[in-house]
Amino acid sequence: MRFIVVSLFILLSAGCAITKQPAEPLALPLKPTLKSETYQLEYKTEHASPKVKSVQLPAHKVTRGQTVRITTDKASVTDTLLKQITQALNDKGLEVTNNKSSDYTLAIHQLDLAFTDDTKYALTQPENPYPLFAKVAQQYPTQQCATILAQVSMRITHRASGDVVWFAKSSIDSASFHREPLLFSFAQEQKITNELEVATFVHQQNTEQARIARAGKEVTVPPFKTITKLSSLTKLQGPCTRTEVSALTPMMQYYLSSILIDKIKVQ
Repeated sequence: MRFIVVSLFILLSAGCAITKQPAEPLALPLKPTLKSETYQLEYKTEHASPKVKSVQLPAHKVTRGQTVRITTDKASVTDTLLKQITQALNDKGLEVTNNKSSDYTLAIHQLDLAFTDDTKYALTQPENPYPLFAKVAQQYPTQQCATILAQVSMRITHRASGDVVWFAKSSIDSASFHREPLLFSFAQEQKITNELEVATFVHQQNTEQARIARAGKEVTVPPFKTITKLSSLTKLQGPCTRTEVSALTPMMQYYLSSILIDKIKVQ
């Protein structure tokens, strides 16, 4: 009996000695610190002053305290713009009234808004160009932005005689009205290109069979590889799309209306 027990112990010890111990699991290498730098680009275009034509006839003098009735039969005028025009006339010393027996009638003949050809904005070179500027300038030398032309025309008529006392027209495009440059940003970023491959390699090497197979062997996990890429441009400032430019139209109409009313000579 003692012989059998000793024999079994020897056989078990020999089996343990023959069985390979699996290698230690591999760990994912530390990812490198990825660098990212942000830069700005500025685009400008030429601006035009508003076109203004104003003619006041001498037949009837417009004097402070006289009354004016505003008519909007020929143009679609918002309540906000109507209030703004009313305030501008009051500031000139004229009293706005709804009474049909007013001294004068101010008719708003035209409030036109129409998209025209896109405006081209050219890239401006900074005083101290950064190393990437030349490369980016070749890739993004200009920007095209939607453009609206706004036109406003008005006429003042002497109610009693029907004589035209004053008529005026003004126009401006949205790029000339806004005037601020377009600002864009972009980033130079480092990215890992083989993250999935490295993770797959470690996972495959950590299976039970792989750990046994590589017992006593030196296995090196492939390092992470990086590349440097430029991001796409992100707009920071300035209206450019049709929606953004359209949002300027109420201010453009008020601006042009104010210019015209300021031209009225009130004694």
